[in-house]
Amino acid sequence: MSLRFRLLLVVATTFAIVVVGCIYAAHVSTRRELRAETDRFLLQRAHDPGITSGFDHPPGPASTGVSGNKEPDDGPQLAEPDAVVQLLDAKGRVVRSIANQPAIPVDSRDKNIAAHGGDPRFRTVAISGTQYRVLTVSSPQGGAAQIARSIADTNNVLSALDLRLLLIALAGTAVAATSAWLIARRIVRPVEQLTVAAEQIAATQELEHHIEITRRDELGRLAASFNTMLAALGSSRAQQRRLVMDASHELRTPLTALRTNIELLQRAGTLDEAQRVELVDAAQVELAELGELVTELVDLATDARAEEPVQRVDVGDLIERVVERERRRSGRPIILTRDTDAVVNVRVSAIDRAVHNLLDNAGKFSPADTPIEVDVRGGIVEVRDRGVGVATDERSLVFDRFYRAAAARSQPGSGLGLAIVRQIAELHGGTVELLEREGGGTIARLTLPTTVDA
Repeated sequence: MSLRFRLLLVVATTFAIVVVGCIYAAHVSTRRELRAETDRFLLQRAHDPGITSGFDHPPGPASTGVSGNKEPDDGPQLAEPDAVVQLLDAKGRVVRSIANQPAIPVDSRDKNIAAHGGDPRFRTVAISGTQYRVLTVSSPQGGAAQIARSIADTNNVLSALDLRLLLIALAGTAVAATSAWLIARRIVRPVEQLTVAAEQIAATQELEHHIEITRRDELGRLAASFNTMLAALGSSRAQQRRLVMDASHELRTPLTALRTNIELLQRAGTLDEAQRVELVDAAQVELAELGELVTELVDLATDARAEEPVQRVDVGDLIERVVERERRRSGRPIILTRDTDAVVNVRVSAIDRAVHNLLDNAGKFSPADTPIEVDVRGGIVEVRDRGVGVATDERSLVFDRFYRAAAARSQPGSGLGLAIVRQIAELHGGTVELLEREGGGTIARLTLPTTVDA
């Protein structure tokens, strides 16, 4: 079942239910009001002088006390022609009625009212196939009076009203269904366009396709989000292709060197011991560089660090642990300064890796006899070295994958270290930048958003 048809079905069904409910409410309200009007009429007739004084004017000699008795000529008339009236004695027997009127049925409750009095009683009965509304009311002189009025006209009015309301409901439902179809068609059209676009992209893998946005409502925002998603997917695909191409290029160099060294080692008979040791050392260097490159490629491509849970830690304590470890590994002096402590919500191993990369870069490009300085001020971590520095026009480029500054191309490395640092910084909503250090060298500044410590 299509979305358009389901919208039509929901709207039409809802409208029909509402209309049927309104018809029922109108029917009940109208019937109640008409019945109340009839009951008021009967109560008014119960106080008519012809009825209240009827007990003081017994029927004439010809009277038999049954329906068909004639009214006396010298007393007030028992009722008007718009009502049927009969009087009961204390035993519940009909003692007076209008000639040729239908007889009102008398049951045990009516006889009880005639004998003992009580509250007036309303009921609806069928007399000779016609429905009547009957009031039984006790008389102060004893006995009771019964006043009835036909409600056939009332029922006819209700039937006519129900028929008209039903026709109105059918017409309204038809109009509502037609309107719902047109509205659903207009509403669903952008969704259909999105569906067609998604199917086309799935079939052709062309992420350059975009949907034209002509509206500003929720569907317009959906189309805009779809276009944004396509742009992100296109950018991701382009980055993947570039990563694969760059990785293949970078992997080719150490692999070629390894192949050459292995081929030379195969001719070991023509090499002396010093040459063999030199080739083995060179192969080990290439293997280490190749292993580091593969590790960094896997980290960069999978970004598994994003799955690490976030922890609330003191940034100074975290950096101090990294610095202590790097001191032991590198054996060179690293001076740590903690000016202001701050609390951050971070992925600990990811920040550990980022600071390690910054310290590793500083160690590569600084003279061996100069210390590396680490300064922590709140959420700002600065790693300072005394290396050759980075040219101003290259400071933003060094964070690209595999880019290596001109002064660093003779140094070992894959060109992925700073790219990983930037990825980690962006993962935490932070930034990383390179600044020139006064007196020579570079300052690598990592900025992390801090939290208010409760």
